[in-house]
Amino acid sequence: MMRAMLRSALASLLVLAATPFAAAQTGFAPKPGEEIDRADRGELRRTVNYLAYTLGELHYLAFACVSTEDQQWRERMIELLELEALGDSRGRAALIEAFNEGYAVQQRYRTRCGFESDAERRALAHRGRDLAEMMRAAYFD
Repeated sequence: MMRAMLRSALASLLVLAATPFAAAQTGFAPKPGEEIDRADRGELRRTVNYLAYTLGELHYLAFACVSTEDQQWRERMIELLELEALGDSRGRAALIEAFNEGYAVQQRYRTRCGFESDAERRALAHRGRDLAEMMRAAYFD
């Protein structure tokens, strides 16, 4: 239960980072009283990895286009690691790899900052919010 509450806190942090918009439909949330089955855990793991990838993309854009001192998305990644991979070295390595991949993709393709990078940051923040909402819904809806 504590882990689920921590997931909710992470979701709240991501919600604060994005501007409001319609919530995503999850499609894999268990009914009240049901456990998350193995297939749903796999889907949840993919969602968590994609969230780490998105945080990496956001980190690069903030680092390159806002300030080299801006570490907010890296800090969110550290929180995600604490929530999702505590004591799971393989899971931790996969999340770090996804974060680094997202960072590298933005680094390769986003060579200039400005209106386009601002729009990209907003879109990525929205994606992060959707992913966090999917994770929250899997445990609370």
